[in-house]
Amino acid sequence: MKMTLIILLIFGGMNFSSILVRAEQIQGPSLMKMVENFKPPNATLIKADRPSSAKPIQFYDFNHDGQKEIIITYEIKAKEQPSPSQFGVMILKKEKDGNWRKLFNDQVQGVDLDFSGLADITGNGVKDYLWGVTIGAAAGSHLKVIHWDDTSFKEIEEEPYHKIDLVKGNQKVGIATWHMYIGDSYLVDVLKWNGEKLVYDQELYSTYYPIIEKFYKNKIRKLDAWYYWYCLADAQIKANLFDEASKSIKKGKLLAKKLSMLEVVRDFNNLSNVLEKKKEKSFSSPKR
Repeated sequence: MKMTLIILLIFGGMNFSSILVRAEQIQGPSLMKMVENFKPPNATLIKADRPSSAKPIQFYDFNHDGQKEIIITYEIKAKEQPSPSQFGVMILKKEKDGNWRKLFNDQVQGVDLDFSGLADITGNGVKDYLWGVTIGAAAGSHLKVIHWDDTSFKEIEEEPYHKIDLVKGNQKVGIATWHMYIGDSYLVDVLKWNGEKLVYDQELYSTYYPIIEKFYKNKIRKLDAWYYWYCLADAQIKANLFDEASKSIKKGKLLAKKLSMLEVVRDFNNLSNVLEKKKEKSFSSPKR
């Protein structure tokens, strides 16, 4: 009986090891040789700036068959510098016959590869691939969400941004997009997939709000500028923090009045109207 158990453990371990080998894909020189065969001849592999864990070659099993697909990010530099480069992503799959096939390839012109990562945005249990290319300092970056639909990869959403974060909530993964307002101040949205597109999500915004607040409190500590108060008030309205938003609007508007910035004062008045409307809507909505 003991001998039978040992044999089962040995063979079970062998089977487990073989599964691990399949899942880990090819490595070293063989991997690089295969990648070189697929990427454009004038392209170089490049890692994204974010997240910090991003690599030029990533692995993920999109169709849950035990064989990870390979995600490659690359850059094709413009012949004349400093013209924008072409940044690309390619996804490769190993077929049953052992040959690799290109399932997805896309390129975007820009100045930097800002983001490359995986997250289950659609909520179907399979991670989506997200990549963002920086177009320019003022224009910001452009995010694409690539989704596996059981047969092929499809781009299901595009979103402009200047800064980006993934937000994890209660059974939800959203995207926080920071849009430049003035200088180093930003208006922030937190978006979630609703089955058709990315839309504003109140719950995830409230979850993410402490990060926004910390950002602006640190900024205001160094420089008490009206535009920081404006962006903070905007975030507080979106997070349903109405009293805090009212105080931020008053502080920002006072600074704008001291500088005789009448247009900015009007912007704060408009923000006050947005606050009042949201308060009315919130208080008139039935409690769940």
